[in-house]
Amino acid sequence: MSYKITDVANLLNCEIMGDENLLVKGLSPFFQSKEDELTFAADEKFIHKISEIKARVIIVPDIKLPENSEKTFLIAKKNPRELMPLLLDFFKKPRKKMEKLIEDSAKIGSNVEIAPNTYVGHDVEIGSNTIIYPNVTICEGVKIGKDSIIYPNVTVREFCEIGERNIIQSGAVIGGDGFGFVKVNGNNMKIDQIGRVILEDDVEIGSNTTIDRGTIGDTIIKKYSKLDNLIQIGHNVILGENFLSASQTGIAGSTEIGDNVTIGGQSGIGGHIKIAKNNMFAARSAVTGNIKDENQVLAGFPIVNLREDIKIRASLKKLPEAIKKINKLEKSLKK
Repeated sequence: MSYKITDVANLLNCEIMGDENLLVKGLSPFFQSKEDELTFAADEKFIHKISEIKARVIIVPDIKLPENSEKTFLIAKKNPRELMPLLLDFFKKPRKKMEKLIEDSAKIGSNVEIAPNTYVGHDVEIGSNTIIYPNVTICEGVKIGKDSIIYPNVTVREFCEIGERNIIQSGAVIGGDGFGFVKVNGNNMKIDQIGRVILEDDVEIGSNTTIDRGTIGDTIIKKYSKLDNLIQIGHNVILGENFLSASQTGIAGSTEIGDNVTIGGQSGIGGHIKIAKNNMFAARSAVTGNIKDENQVLAGFPIVNLREDIKIRASLKKLPEAIKKINKLEKSLKK
């Protein structure tokens, strides 16, 4: 499906600078955008990087723009972030009405087991030899590869993709709405989450783990990754191959983690962070900035090398006695 940029400009009350006859196939994140997609630059730090992206059409604020650019700009009279509710509503796919437990348009492969009280939505595709336990909800447009197992009470939201040989444990939610809100006239307004979750092959998701769909673009869990129970993965996160995480870890939106990263339980990873491959994080680690170096073992908050963190923790035990000694020294100096 293609969209006229004139329709988008009229909807958002934008001025077009460039080729008004262009069509776009959809909306995409700034750095992941393709040539035939629309994206937006919310502020100056994105404007400076416009030459680095492939998108030909960009929504921009009404500020100084690059000269002699081959891009087409939709110049917004408001902050582009405030236009997000309208923009995402325009590009979201229409939903079909739910009519029966297994919709007629679903394509189900050979030797698939579907237990009672499971909903299989319109245009769902399920590969051969997959087993789906009771009380599972598989929404419209979902694709599930062969030889996968989906245990009771799992929800897979619309248009998400699950690869081959995946295991999804009970109570997991794949593709719930990301935590997406924007301030409009001082109020928190929900913005539609129109991306997907993509689980590649040989992924396992633990019980009651939640993986949010992308706001724009996709949340991606790459092959051979294993997630424990009670983990939260935010919108537009990308986890590399062979990722491992223990329980109660949270990863905020738009963070990218390299291959072969291991995270201990109860750790927190901030948003819009990049973590290099082959790193390990001890339990209760807190990552608030980019980790550029590879092959490290890290711990603590703020994050440091594990050996350094052990020394810091050991020194804390000596702190009460050290304070007593300092107080005595201060009194003697006063005398």
